[in-house]
Amino acid sequence: MTQGIPKEFWDSRFSEAAPAYGERASRLLLGWSNLISSDCRTALVPACGQGRDAVFLAKLGLSVTAVDVSPVGLRQCSELARRHGVSLSLVEADLFEWDWPEADVDLVAGMFLHVPTGARPGLHERFKRALKPGGYVFLEGFTTEQIRFQETYQSGGPPDAAMLYSADAIRDDFSGLAEISLMTGVETLDEGPYHTGPAALLRAVFQKQDSK
Repeated sequence: MTQGIPKEFWDSRFSEAAPAYGERASRLLLGWSNLISSDCRTALVPACGQGRDAVFLAKLGLSVTAVDVSPVGLRQCSELARRHGVSLSLVEADLFEWDWPEADVDLVAGMFLHVPTGARPGLHERFKRALKPGGYVFLEGFTTEQIRFQETYQSGGPPDAAMLYSADAIRDDFSGLAEISLMTGVETLDEGPYHTGPAALLRAVFQKQDSK
């Protein structure tokens, strides 16, 4: 992403031997899988990386579009989908230059998608516009407290607090959507070599209201 961590960083990270963030889906999506299965038919996963969340949603029966700036990550996403017997629509694009869909999907999953403070509200506005009425945003990432956890435990996240989340900022970004759940706290991650150890997290679910 031109307004976030550069493509070359992700190409390098995704070229390492082990999946950078593991292959299990985020715990947020795992925890809401029953609702997702019953209410959603289509999903968009921006910054899909190596595909763990996109593949999980496809295994739930959703038609999934997975977008990433890294061709290396997308190749691995494709391979993970093949191994799990599902198909994905893969798009190589910078999220800030891509022509996002409008009112087209039931779910947008932004998992650990950290960008600078100035770029974040505009990106999240694209999330909202992509949703059909009644659709959901699932958002998971590190809070500003993660700086000290990363320093102590190397448990993940950008080293810049301006790229991390706060509950108030996320509520502001998704104003106009119904807040279904928003939680912050400390949890021990076990998601590949770069998300391992105690970490300060935010997990949120918002729903776009029906226009009726």
